[in-house]
Formats: sequence, C-alpha cells, structure tokens
Amino acid sequence: MFDRIKAVFFILFACSVSLSQWNSNTGVNTLVCDTTGEQSVIKLALCPDGTTYHAWFDNRGGSYAVYVQRLDVNGNRMFPASAVLISNNPQNSSLVDWDLMADNANNAIITFTDIRAGGQINPYAYKVSPSGTLLWGANGVTLSDSINSFQPNPKVVQTSDGNYVFLWRIGSGPTKLAMQKLNSAGVKQWSSSPIIWTSGTAENYDWPSIVPSDNGSVIIMFSGYTGTFISPQNYKIYSQKISSGGTRVWNGTQDTVYSLGRVSGFYQPRLFSDGTSGAIYCWHDDRNSTNLTTGYIQRKNSAGTIQFPVNGSTVSGNASNNHFAPVAAYMPATGETYAVFQEANSGQTQWGFYAQRFSPTGAQLWTSGGLAVQSLGTDQVVAYTVMTRDTNVIISFSQSAAGNTNIVKAARLGKNGGYVWSGNIISPSTVSSSKIRLNSVINTSGMSILNWQDRRLDNGGVYAQNINFDGSFGPFTGIVNINTGIPAHFELKQNYPNPFNPVTKIKFDIMSNVKSATGGQMSNVKLTVFDVPGEVIRSLVDQNLQPGAYEVDFDGSELPSGLYFYRLEAGSFSETKKMILVK
Repeated sequence: MFDRIKAVFFILFACSVSLSQWNSNTGVNTLVCDTTGEQSVIKLALCPDGTTYHAWFDNRGGSYAVYVQRLDVNGNRMFPASAVLISNNPQNSSLVDWDLMADNANNAIITFTDIRAGGQINPYAYKVSPSGTLLWGANGVTLSDSINSFQPNPKVVQTSDGNYVFLWRIGSGPTKLAMQKLNSAGVKQWSSSPIIWTSGTAENYDWPSIVPSDNGSVIIMFSGYTGTFISPQNYKIYSQKISSGGTRVWNGTQDTVYSLGRVSGFYQPRLFSDGTSGAIYCWHDDRNSTNLTTGYIQRKNSAGTIQFPVNGSTVSGNASNNHFAPVAAYMPATGETYAVFQEANSGQTQWGFYAQRFSPTGAQLWTSGGLAVQSLGTDQVVAYTVMTRDTNVIISFSQSAAGNTNIVKAARLGKNGGYVWSGNIISPSTVSSSKIRLNSVINTSGMSILNWQDRRLDNGGVYAQNINFDGSFGPFTGIVNINTGIPAHFELKQNYPNPFNPVTKIKFDIMSNVKSATGGQMSNVKLTVFDVPGEVIRSLVDQNLQPGAYEVDFDGSELPSGLYFYRLEAGSFSETKKMILVK
C-alpha cells in the first residue's frame, strides 16, 4: 500500500510557454525536446520548489551547443519549446562529461567544456535563473587560466554557505586535479587561478567527483595510479574533505578508500552524498585476481571515519559471477545504504540486475547474493539509478530488448525487499527505441522524475516520465486543495477517522504572509508523521503552498498498530496531534 496524495498547484506561466504535461501514456512519455539533429549527454536536476531542469548537448545547428529546459511540477515546459540556448561556442566533435545542479534558490548551475579559447578543452560555468536568464553573463565564467591543458569532466556542488565549488581534471604527465570556488555572483573566491592538486610523483589523479558536506566544505573522491590510462598500476581510490577556504580537513594529503590495485583505468568510480554531510563510495575491482569483478561500497561520515570495513563491503558474496558498477543511496531514516548493480556470469553471456541492502556498519541484509530484480538472462540492464524515500527504495533501469532497443523499467521496494507497486516492476517507457543514459530524481511528495536520450524519431531527443509514489503515471498525486479561500490562521485538524485502519485523512489550513517568486502568498509547509520514540515515519508534505484548506491521505498499511503523532510546521507555526492505528 502507499500514500495517496493529490495536488493542485498555482503556477503562473507566460503566454508563450508551450505545455507538455506529465503523460500517463508510457508509450508516448513527456516530450522535453526532440528537434532536428541529436540531443545527447542529458542531465537532470531537481529544484527545491519541485521543478526540474533538463539540459543537454544539441547539434541542431550543425555543431554541439548547450540547451536547458525547465519543467514545472506538473510536467509543463516553463521555457520556450525550443529551450534556452546556454552556449554555442566552438565545441569538439566528441564530447566529455559535464554537470548540472539546481541551487537552493531554484537556479540552474551548469558547467561544461569547449574550445572557445583555442587549443584544448577548458571548463566554464553558467548560472541560469528560473526565468531562463543567464545570471553570470552570456559567456559564463571561465574557470581555468590554463588554456593549453586538456581539462575534461567538470563537476559542481553548492556548499552549505551558498557558494559553488567546481572540480575537474587537468593536464597530463601526470594528470592533476583543479578546483575553484565561485560565490553567488560568479566571483572567484580562491584567487584568479584554480587550486591545483598534484601527486608530486608519477602518480596520475583521475575521475574526480564531489559532494557537499558541512560548514561550507565539500568531500571529493578521485583515482590515483601510475602507468597509463589503458594499463594502470598501483590503482587506489582517494578521498579528502576540503574546507570553505580550500584547505584539506581530514589530513595533510588524502585518505585512501581503496588500495588493492585491481581496477581498470577506463572505469569511473561513483560518489554520492548521504544527505547527512557524509559520502558513499562505489566501485568494482578484481582484488583476488580471479578474473571476476565484484562491486564494493564504502561510507564515510563528515569526520572522515569509515563506516564499513576497510576496502569496502562487497555487494554480493556469489563468487561465481561478476558484479559490475554499483550505484548507491543512503536512507537517513534507518542509517542503511542501498545499492544496485549488474551481475554477469564468468563468460559475460548472461546478465542480471540485483539490489543489496547494507546495515549502518556495512553488513549485507538482503542475503549474501542480494535481491534479484532481474535474474540472469540475455537482456542486459545498461543504465540504472537508486533513490530512497522514507523507508522505501525506488529503482529505475533501462533494459535492452530486441533490435538494439531499450525499455525503461522501475520498482519500489520496502525495507524487507518486497515489491510495493502493483505488478512489482512497472515500465515508465514502453516505446521500442534506442535509449541512452537514464537520470532520476525524487521530490518531497515522493514523485520520481526520469529523463533519457531517446532515438525514437532520429539520433536522439530528450524525453521524461514521472512516477507517482503509488506507481501511477501522469497527473501529479499530492495534496488536495479543498478550499482556495484564505484562512484566518494556521490550523492542524484532528485526523478522521481516528482510530483508523489503514487510511485516515489529515486536514490543515494555511495562511501566509510570505511572498513567492511569482508575487503570490506562499508558505513552506511540512507535515510529518512520527512514532512514539520520535522517529520520522513519513514525510507527507514538504513544499511551498498557497493559502487554503488542504487534505492529505495517510496510509498506515505498512506500519504496526499503535500510537502515532503528526506535526504541521509552517513558518513559526507548529502543532502536533495524536492518531491511533488499529489493525
């Protein structure tokens, strides 16, 4: 069972905006952009207000340019249908990775490389307002002052103090890391030149990743090896916490996350925030020299203390198969970590897709071999994501099918590994077409939003699909606005029925004196369910709301009988009431 929450939102649009809206037909999906040429290397970012940015490289004009589109919570395009052009500066015919994020003011921060300065690719940064204005100028901010050095794969995060830190690879023989910090106005904070990290030896630094931590700091991860990219030697995975001033926090050099040497130089380890100022590290290796690869997970808290065994916890104890490319997400409500990964037999002729649940200390909780989302077979899962919401896990993946096509699939799992949605595994896109990459985010109402590059018409367009928390598609299910009049005060009402089994309704009134970005009156509203010890059971509402009377359904079918509390917070107002679940 699941929360059933329906929503009405009051969003203002300009007359020129083209609408697309979340489509309940998974054979059509929601069109973001599919114009002439190729739209590729697609990114996705979720804003605090529930809107999403979708950005991509686009060669509609003959060479690759960068475009961005913004969708509201209902899937409507907020920018012109052609999207907003960010940059059409000279670009190589082949592309490297880049990054997109949304900041706490609903701006998009975009960083990518091009050859506008001549010579090698260099990184640049742009800030785009919710209305599509380029806030750091038409040509953005030049991050590096070394135009003749090859500088791929820039990454960006917003720090807790409202600045932006960028990280990328630079140079050769050996390769190094470069970092720069910009304030909200786009002004460099660590001098005009980036901070350069070098090993001081023949060791190369590569595959940098970054997540935000506390007190304006960031945590970075990168690979270190000697030899060549094709044949690396002495391979290690490093990490370090960087202060708001650009200094190393954990120690004078860097911490070693993995030191056993058996990783391919072509493989990119992954880093994820745990949402509590720490980080989750994901990689695979052949540490036992058996010609079989296995995935591993490590977690560090903000103090730099590893939470799992040294050199990581394995995703699977099945020593007969390969386990490739894990990705992970942390569940703050339980302190657990969840991972998904590819599995293949020793000859890599059979492929599967598995999930694993880890305790706070890294012990496997879904059996040694993990949970089979897709057992070994001929269809390979080629792209996948994992997210957590309360005590639920949302998995999305792109599965290969006949004729070089893909089908997008998704599942919601409970803590015990049981499927929640009807049919177990659902298909957000049933279009038989070649699909490349897959991105996902989940908003505060539990709606998942996916996007991908889709070749259903030509070399590639940008398509998206929402999945409501109950597994349905299309119109947003969230809060019911039962009265748009302006109440005289904030009020949390007693749930009805009470006691209940298993669904009850919670009503509340919202009054606001806070101006929204569009000029209307709005309040940031949180409605949360707790158990007797005070642990958060469910976040029902966490978003800006217009004044009015609202109603939310709370479904306790997954909970034991007992006393529970629900709390409404809106500005300085806070009220808590009791409710009883009887089964």
